[in-house]
Order: sequence, then C-alpha cells, then structure tokens
Amino acid sequence: MKVILMHGKDTNPNGKWYPWFAGEMKDRSIPAIIPLLPKADNPHIEEWMKELEKAKPDEDTIILGHSRGGVAVLRWLEKLPEDKRVKKVILLATNSGFIKKMPIKSEPNHGFYTENGYDFKEIKKHCRNFVVMHSRDDHLVPFASGKENAKALGAKFLVFEDLRHFGGGVEEITELLEEIDNSVI
Repeated sequence: MKVILMHGKDTNPNGKWYPWFAGEMKDRSIPAIIPLLPKADNPHIEEWMKELEKAKPDEDTIILGHSRGGVAVLRWLEKLPEDKRVKKVILLATNSGFIKKMPIKSEPNHGFYTENGYDFKEIKKHCRNFVVMHSRDDHLVPFASGKENAKALGAKFLVFEDLRHFGGGVEEITELLEEIDNSVI
C-alpha cells in the first residue's frame, strides 16, 4: 500500500500539517508521496493531474486531497480509463466542482471548476471507499460543499467544529491517521 497526498493551493509539501503526516507514514512504513504541485499560486488542473499520474496510483493506493488538491483528485478520477481503480480517497476541505461555487470568484479557474460540477457517477467507478473531512467553521470552502461531496460520493463524512480549512494552526489530524490505519487491516 502507498499513500499520495495532493496539497492545496498556495502551499507545498513542507506547509501545513503535511510534514507531520509524512512522518507518521514513515513511522508506519507506508510509502507516502507528496508531489510538489506546479504553480501552486495559480494552478492548472491538467498540470496537477499529470503530477498525480506520475505517482502511479493503483488499486492498493490511498489518495488524499486537501482543498484544491481534492478537486484535482476528483477531476483525475473522472478521466480514468474504465478498468483503473484506487483503494481509497480521502478529501479534506474540498470544494464543490461547480464554477458558481468557487471559493474566491476573482481567482482564475484553469479547469478545476465547471458549469456541471463533478461527474460523480464516473468518479465512483474508480473507487468504492470515500471519506470526506470538513470543518463547520471552514472560512474558505463552505461546509455545504463538504456535505454535498459526501452525499454524492456515498462517503463516510467526518465533521469537525474548529479546524477551519485544515490549514495554518492545524498541526495534526489524528482522524486522518485512523482512516489510513483502518485501510491497512
């Protein structure tokens, strides 16, 4: 088994709680790949999906997506060949795929959001185990987006009260480790 973490916009693998997570995976002898996603300040969906593909996810891979990284994971799943699957997908503070629900309307889109949102039917062909983690006090991605994603994916929905956008100030997410550990069994 291996884990791939797609970080969010305006950050890198050394930001937020990502180094803590990488250390926890090392302690568990689980290979963790956290690609440095290009142009994190002005990302393009195709470039981020190429980075995910380079990590070679397969049926024994857990993919985590934080914020915009979660949007990239869902867009990547939409475009997979019919026979390709991953073990588990965990989304943290991931926005709706609808362009009208973009968190900051003035930001460039570059393919992350569309008029029709996500193709959940297509996404669910490539994974059967989804977890959505969202905090009610998220100041960047509305809680309703997490709820919408969880429902449409048939996901386990873990609700938090005070972790905002799982960004600055959040040093560790023990529930995330529990989801990884439960997948090893």
